[in-house]
Order: sequence, then structure tokens, then C-alpha cells
Amino acid sequence: MTPAVRTSNSASLIAERLRTSIRDGELPPGTRLVQEKLAAQMEVSRIPLREALHTLAAEGLIEVQPQRGMLVAELGRAELGELFELRLQLEPHLAEEIVRGCRDRDIDGLQELADRMRGQGADAAARADLNYRFHRRIYDLSERRLTLRFVDQLLHLVEPYSRRWVHSGHDLERIDNEHQAMVDALRDRDADALRRVIITHVEGARDHVLAAHDPA
Repeated sequence: MTPAVRTSNSASLIAERLRTSIRDGELPPGTRLVQEKLAAQMEVSRIPLREALHTLAAEGLIEVQPQRGMLVAELGRAELGELFELRLQLEPHLAEEIVRGCRDRDIDGLQELADRMRGQGADAAARADLNYRFHRRIYDLSERRLTLRFVDQLLHLVEPYSRRWVHSGHDLERIDNEHQAMVDALRDRDADALRRVIITHVEGARDHVLAAHDPA
């Protein structure tokens, strides 16, 4: 992981930085996590680091394996399929409350993120952070805090696999158009349209991720 400024010894802040490193590809699936090395890189104490690692293990981002220790979780095809099934059960049903909680300044912020993503092309590293922020900001508008915790976990789990097909550059225009369609639905205060595009977007992401995970 790229060295950075000292991280607070708060276990929650350490966990958030590790989530970001996994999501952004600094710690790819299958990476072995050596606590002494991580503690030195992050300039944190091992006790809060250990607590943060166990938090991420409970979230499914990290696996604990006998003889190998802790590794960034590596999901199989069936697990990825299940992950997208869960997204489809949770995310579209937030549409009505998202529209209800949306304000003009929220739409402007989402439009800026959508425009910036479109400008990144197949730069997976740049897209990863923008894509997460875009979806997280939309779902935040629902103010469904418990549901959001699960959605956030799913977004972190899927992002390392999304990066693989973003690198290919395939169908990115369609993805960008779907982001724009979400913004347009919010601008029109159209919950049904937002629900439909979320379903289309998640289903498309599922198909791309599974194809990249197990190419023909």
C-alpha cells in the first residue's frame, strides 16, 4: 500500500482507510495482510489495526485463513452473483425516498461527479473513487441509515472486480449514460424512472463483472 501521512490510532479511521485501499485497488483481492508491515506503513499501533482488520473481516472484505493469516477477500463467480442479487434487492427500493430527500444542490453535486467520471475514460483508479462517491451520495439521500450500511458494504465488495472491466474500456459510454439518467430522473423528481435505471445499471454491472471474472 502506498505510504501516506500518519493515520489516527482510531480503529474506525484505520478501517475506513483500509476499505478505501481495497476499493481503489491498492490492496487487490488475494493480498496477504501482514500486520507488522501495515502498522509501519500506516504509522499506527497494532492494537487498533488488529481491531480494524477484524471489523473488515466481519464485513467480508478480509478473510482469515489457517496457515496464511489475513488476506483481502477473493470472491468466486457464485459469490459475485449473490452480491449483485443483494444489490438488486436493496438499491432500487430506495428510489422513492431518494427523490423525496433530494434538493437542487444534491443534483448539482451528482451532476458534477457524473461529468467527471465521463471525462476519465478507462482510468479505473480515477473512476473507482468517483463511482463510489456518486452512488454513495445518491443512496445517502434516502436517509435509510441501516440499509445504507449494507449497501455501502456491497459497494466496497464489488469495486475491486468492477475495476477489471473498466480497464477494458468496454461499454463505458453506456455506464456514463446511465449515471446521467439517474441525475435526470432526480431532476425530474421521477422515482419510477430512477428505480428503473438503478435496476438496469446494477444488472449491467453484474454482467460485465461476471464476464471479466470468467472470460469466455
